[in-house]
Amino acid sequence: MDKREIAPVFRERLKDLLAQSGLNPSEFARQCQLDRSAMSQFLDPANLRLPRAEALMRIAAAQGVSIDWLLGVTGASDASLQVSSSAEIELIPDQAQHSPLTQWRAEINGGKTRYVPAYLPDMLSLPELVNHELEPHRASPRYNFGEDLLKTVQERGNDLEICMPVQALHELAQGQGIWQNIPRPLRLAQFDYMARLIDEHYPTLRVHFYDRLKHYSAPLTVFGNQRAAIYLGGTYLMVTGSEQISGLSKHFDHLVRVADVLPHQASQLCLDIKQTV
Repeated sequence: MDKREIAPVFRERLKDLLAQSGLNPSEFARQCQLDRSAMSQFLDPANLRLPRAEALMRIAAAQGVSIDWLLGVTGASDASLQVSSSAEIELIPDQAQHSPLTQWRAEINGGKTRYVPAYLPDMLSLPELVNHELEPHRASPRYNFGEDLLKTVQERGNDLEICMPVQALHELAQGQGIWQNIPRPLRLAQFDYMARLIDEHYPTLRVHFYDRLKHYSAPLTVFGNQRAAIYLGGTYLMVTGSEQISGLSKHFDHLVRVADVLPHQASQLCLDIKQTV
């Protein structure tokens, strides 16, 4: 199709998304990480220019639609707006230079990150400890851990909330599971390190502990309202559909509600369990 045919279709579908969102154009542009001036251009009937691929991807990710739908390549079966959710598998190749988490974190400047770790939270883990984990690729220099990662996340204005099972701390203390070959001094150092960071960075960092015997969660991260990633082990199931993101956010909020240890108690819990090492 000629761009003169595509541009009006894109503009109408963008207007439909704007109306459905209930936001004003400035708020909608901010949600899609667009400049207000760019948003005005996209809505201008006299403008026949199409957005660049990056802008299309941001709109599609933020609104839970496909790029094909935005450009009119696919259409609704009736006159109503049909927003299709999207999901994809994001592999982590051995030769990758950076973790996909780095990009996803960078895309939600000023937003909220909700995180259920697979083991210990990356930003609360001593790099020396990571080298002992079961997934050697995670110890690569392309992955950032510990206080440097925490500072990077917070420098972007991101609010960080973590939910994790209290059993993860007990397993670390007793040297069980993936921690069975970890030297005792390193496990002790990890508890001190985690307690210090939790205490120093509260309340922009909030850590909740729940009982895994009563509640379960797969490892996942919700990046604002833009995407969510479920960790499968060397692979992420990444979703950008607004309904799926909302559902995973509600799942995280449920873990917060049932948590036995609240954020202001988290650092002391680490120190208490440390005594059992």
